[in-house]
Amino acid sequence: MGKKANNTGWRFERKYQLSLDEYLQFEKLMMLSDMQKLHPDRQINNCYFDNITNNAYTESVEGYSEKMKVRIRWYGDLFNTVEPVLEFKLKQNHSNKKETFKLFKTTINDSFNWKDYANEVQDYILQKYDFTILNRLEPVLINTYKRSYFSNFEKTYRLTIDRELKFISPANKLSYKSPQTIDSYIIELKFDNENLIKNFPVTKNLGKFSKFATGVNLVR
Repeated sequence: MGKKANNTGWRFERKYQLSLDEYLQFEKLMMLSDMQKLHPDRQINNCYFDNITNNAYTESVEGYSEKMKVRIRWYGDLFNTVEPVLEFKLKQNHSNKKETFKLFKTTINDSFNWKDYANEVQDYILQKYDFTILNRLEPVLINTYKRSYFSNFEKTYRLTIDRELKFISPANKLSYKSPQTIDSYIIELKFDNENLIKNFPVTKNLGKFSKFATGVNLVR
């Protein structure tokens, strides 16, 4: 395999879905904690892929302890000229790891053909990185959201807050579609030491959430 853009080590991750009322209570706890904002908010955009047997979706819905998601990610406006990255997000129990590959500059607009682009990406990955994606991938979901970034004073864990979640089917032209939305706040807690989660004040009151599975169900 050729050199990748980035290869992050395994880390623990928890993800939770909050209603507005729950988030307001969570925000109060944040204000009393030592959490500090890391950098300005930004918009995140993803196109998720799956194979023809929907393995990624099944793994997510069934709660497999080991699973993988494949997505292309870019930042800023949804429609933009960007240099996205291809990400493989691997999960083993509560641990996660990402492997990313820088892609070529692309102009994404409301008539973008995601199926053709998926084929171009797989050919590019083979030529550029000498890496073969065994199963041909199909675009199944586009999602976009605003993200805020925080860390505790000791930098032992990082917390992100996602809001304004929108989900769109990548089939045909996006200009013909109105995005599906959910009125939730998604809290993600990332840390290297599993014992740190014991000191997080609201974990026991929160549940699990998958943007990918939720989005696929909404746009089908």
